[in-house]
Amino acid sequence: MSDLNTHKAAHAGRRALVTGASSGIGAAIARELAALGVDLVLTARRRDALEAVAATCKGVKVEIITGDLGKPDAARALWDEAIAGGPIDILINNAGFGYFRRFDEVDWARDAELVQLNMTSLVALARCFVDARKASTGPAHMVNIASTGAYQSVPNMALYAASKAFVRNFSEGLHDEHRGTPLTVTCVCPGGTETAFHAASGGGDYSWIANASTKSAEFVARAAIRAMLRGKRTVVPGLFNKLSCLSVRFVTRRFASRVATQVLGKPRLALPARREA
Repeated sequence: MSDLNTHKAAHAGRRALVTGASSGIGAAIARELAALGVDLVLTARRRDALEAVAATCKGVKVEIITGDLGKPDAARALWDEAIAGGPIDILINNAGFGYFRRFDEVDWARDAELVQLNMTSLVALARCFVDARKASTGPAHMVNIASTGAYQSVPNMALYAASKAFVRNFSEGLHDEHRGTPLTVTCVCPGGTETAFHAASGGGDYSWIANASTKSAEFVARAAIRAMLRGKRTVVPGLFNKLSCLSVRFVTRRFASRVATQVLGKPRLALPARREA
C-alpha cells in the first residue's frame, strides 16, 4: 500500500479548518488535504473564490464560512461556526497579508489589521484548537504559515517580517510543549511564492535571486502537508530558501538586513488596496 493510500486511510473523514483558503497557498493546501480524504472547512472573505476552490476539492465534504480575521473577535466566531459541524482535527493557520513599503508610509489602520490577522487571530484560533483537543485522544495537527522573513529583519516589510518571526517562535514553542502528545504543531516558512501576495503588497523590483527562488503554491502546499504528517517542527520549502535561512546564522543581523534590501529591490510607486483573501 502506498504512503498516499496509507495516509488517506488514516485521515479519511477527519475535518480541517483552513484559513485564507480562497487562493494561493491556502487553496493549494485545501486540495492536498482533500486528496487525503479530509473533509474541509474553508474560510476567507470572498465567497465566490471559496466556492471556486471548493469545486476543485473532490471526494470530500466542503463547508464554506466567510469572515474577516482582520477584525477583532472574528476568530472566536469562526471557530464556533466551524465546530458546529463537528470537531476540527487539523487547523491550517494560513491567512495573512503584508505590504512592501516603509513603515512610515502606511496608515495605522493597515498596520492594526496586519497585527490582528497575522498574529492575534492566529493565536486565538490556536487557543481554541488546543483547548478543544484536551478532551480528545486522537491525533491532531496544527500548521502555521510563517515566512523566510521570520529569520531576519526585512526593510520595507518590517512589520510583516516581525509578525512572521512571532509566528515561527510561537509555533516552535507549541511544538515543543506538545512533544510526545497526539497534537503536532508545524511551522512552514515559504520564500517567494507564485500567489497574489506580491501584487497585493505592492511588491518590489525583485532581483534574479528572489525570482530564482520563487516556488509555486502547490510546491509549498505539498511540503507543508508532508511536514505535518511527519510531525516536523519547522520546514522551509525549497533548497535555495533553506540555504538562505541557514546563511543568516553566519553573518551579522545588519548585513543580513542589507542583503534583503538588495534581493527584494525597490517598492512599486502605488500600494494597492488590500486584496480580499
